[in-house]
Amino acid sequence: MLTDIFAYRYADRPIWNEFRESDRILLVQGFRMVSEQLFPAGKEGKFDIPTKNAWNVIHSKLSMELGRESLSPLTWSYYDANKVYQFGNFTIDFVCKKWMLAEFKQGQNPDVFMKERISFIELAFRERGLILSLASINLQPQARSIVNRPNATSANNLSAAFENTGNALAQMMRSNNDKLNEAFVYCCAELNERFRRAKCPLNYHNGFIQIETDAMVQKQVAEPFWKLVSNPKWKNVETDMMEAVDRSESAQRDPAVYAVRALESAIKIISDTKNWSTGKEKGASQFIDNLRSSKNGSFLDEWEAEALRHIFSKVRNSLSHGPGSEPMIVLTQQQTDWTIEAAMSWTKSLIGRL
Repeated sequence: MLTDIFAYRYADRPIWNEFRESDRILLVQGFRMVSEQLFPAGKEGKFDIPTKNAWNVIHSKLSMELGRESLSPLTWSYYDANKVYQFGNFTIDFVCKKWMLAEFKQGQNPDVFMKERISFIELAFRERGLILSLASINLQPQARSIVNRPNATSANNLSAAFENTGNALAQMMRSNNDKLNEAFVYCCAELNERFRRAKCPLNYHNGFIQIETDAMVQKQVAEPFWKLVSNPKWKNVETDMMEAVDRSESAQRDPAVYAVRALESAIKIISDTKNWSTGKEKGASQFIDNLRSSKNGSFLDEWEAEALRHIFSKVRNSLSHGPGSEPMIVLTQQQTDWTIEAAMSWTKSLIGRL
């Protein structure tokens, strides 16, 4: 199965032209975060089954995408002093560590070297996020089935005891899950801070490491945007905006189209959520009308509705429709950046009103 990794997405976008001491430190810190915070061993230095499985998944996915049988040798062997052949298997975390923290040697390409290892960090954080997300989803119906049972009557003390135990267990599971999610949010913030300290223009959010451009825009627009769209409800918005950012950073065609697609999805989801959609809408403009309508409480002011229509008519429509014999419309990088930032800002503003 194909896996999206940092090294592939940015293969044609040079980032490192040298290997610095700060890069070596970043790799050590990144690996320690994975091994000590995301997927640590138990008290006796052994992994439980879920943690070992996670390490295997990360190793398998990355080695596959990099075209390797394994990141480093899986087994060891030697003849001892008595000429007896000794052999065994390395633990999977050691296999990853030996590759991840390998010495950068003269003649190696620093850009490839770093991108491959940043991919390891990305996959580890993505795997942890996925595990926590699935745990939260699985916990919800389980918690409801326990908590929502009818209260037992005093005539059935045994049933009441089971009920109380079930409620306590559900509460404990939710509390533990909340703590794990809070810890992961802290880890993500720590990773981004370590990127900044290493002067690497990178930012992790929602399973992907992407190139960070303007620090102020990142803080005031991008970070709040990615946090809002991490909810599964906004998955299509998140997917198209990630595509827009990736295309912009790797100089591919029409990133602005995907940014405006993301904004359109947000507008449609809000219209549907508020039960304002009629099913007869033929384009973004009519969904904007649903949000502007006075009978719907004027979710948008008139000037906001007009500003949004302008983005769709002047940006999305111009790029999406074939130019015929006219010159192909191509946005400058500054225009592309503006469109992506504007789409993020509008989406953040609209979702924040719900």
